[in-house]
Order: sequence, then structure tokens, then C-alpha cells
Amino acid sequence: MVALWGAVALWLDAPAAWMAVIVAADASVLLSLLRVPAGWGRATWALAFLALATAASLWLMAAGVVGPAFGLLPWESALRLGPVLFGVIAEPWMGLGNLAWLAAAVALTLWWNR
Repeated sequence: MVALWGAVALWLDAPAAWMAVIVAADASVLLSLLRVPAGWGRATWALAFLALATAASLWLMAAGVVGPAFGLLPWESALRLGPVLFGVIAEPWMGLGNLAWLAAAVALTLWWNR
């Protein structure tokens, strides 16, 4: 899901925060297929998956922005990207629209897994 979200974001040249809802659905379906019983435990696992996928996707997107300036592919740049540069690049992405998509993904994750 991280690779898909990163590819969509790099293709659209935007963070594509709506992909967080798709990641939430994917986490919910996978946990359901694993027969993890519904409840707070499954919701916690799904939220952890969502948080990790979101962080990794944002990191990959930032690497995709910086990498070409140094002749690096996004996954090569991701290994060299530091937290300060990541913060500078990712800060403009945290607009109200993107934050609303992320909040919706969290709410849906809790609803689908409780």
C-alpha cells in the first residue's frame, strides 16, 4: 500500500491523502481475513497499520520530491532523507483538506474494526 500510495502521489504531484481511506479499508479487510476478532485490539492493529503506512508514504513522497535534484530515484533518496528536510517538504502538504482525509481514515478505521 505504501508503494501504491507513493506512486499515486508522485503521479498526481500531490499527497493524495484520500489514499489513507483505502489503506484503512485494506487494513480492515486483511485483519478480517486473518480472523482477528473485532474489538479494540483489532482497531489498534488497524490504526497502527494506518499510521505506519501514512508515515512511510509521506516519507517516500518527500524523497520523490528531493531525489531528482540529486539524480536519485525516490527509494534511493528515501534512505538519505533526514527528518529536518522531510519536515520542510511535508509541512505544506498538511492543509485542511489532507488533514480531513486523514481524520476520516482514522474514524473509518475505528468504525470498521470495533
